[in-house]
Amino acid sequence: MTRSQMLQRKRGHKSPPLFFFLSAVSLHIMLGTVPLEEHKEKREKPSMALKRKPPAGNVRRIAPIGENLRYAITSKANETVQCESFQERKLTLLFDRDPSIQEYRSQPLQFVFTDTQKKRHTYVPDFMVWKTTGEVEIHEVTLTSRQDKISIQEREKAAHEICQAEGWSYVVHTEETLPQATEEANLLALYRYRPTSYANPAVTAAVHVRLGTGERKGLHLLISDIAQALSLPRPAVVSAVCHLLWHQMIEADLRSTLLFVNAAPAAHIQVWLRKETQHV
Repeated sequence: MTRSQMLQRKRGHKSPPLFFFLSAVSLHIMLGTVPLEEHKEKREKPSMALKRKPPAGNVRRIAPIGENLRYAITSKANETVQCESFQERKLTLLFDRDPSIQEYRSQPLQFVFTDTQKKRHTYVPDFMVWKTTGEVEIHEVTLTSRQDKISIQEREKAAHEICQAEGWSYVVHTEETLPQATEEANLLALYRYRPTSYANPAVTAAVHVRLGTGERKGLHLLISDIAQALSLPRPAVVSAVCHLLWHQMIEADLRSTLLFVNAAPAAHIQVWLRKETQHV
């Protein structure tokens, strides 16, 4: 220890605070006064960037588009699926919940077409869907504001022609046709109950007995009734019933009313048995 340090200790001087030793760039980042992009430019070397491969079955890896959020999820067929926006994520919720869809894949294949100016283009649609009926569909998610663009119109026309030649269907979704706020919230709330570990055969049988005649019952009362009849903890019955709701074995209006209020099933929600399962 130097003489000056000893003198500081004797006089009761404290060591300088930690932030004093931070570099100017680090301090500015903490304070939010330097754009993150500028910091990245100083630290990252583009030539050394790691290029990750897309998931199995995907022809490309998704890229950022403006400020869109990106997602990687696992489909009901246990495949990794990429979503390039939250609108695409909402569409995958519908895919996962639809019993007529056997499997779906993101960034599935590349279309090649020529526009009216004889210019060659390539295009990778968002999803490919395989139905339980054997039908195949190509799905694209876009914004309504982009549909007036000539380039988008030519791309959609070419995609329709390619799909028609293959015997497939081409489906376009926009933010207006995909789930809105209430339905979106309900689907995300039910999504956690997708796994078969939440299934309970006794609860399923009890639901069929109580709703088998086409009757509608309050969700809150149905859960209480079954919990008491089967001597099961209420949370276990909630999970089993929500599992049935996710897989559309029972139905509810998800578009206009929230299923849960303060983390509990809402008292005013009505549920009924899906027609296809009424006689199962």
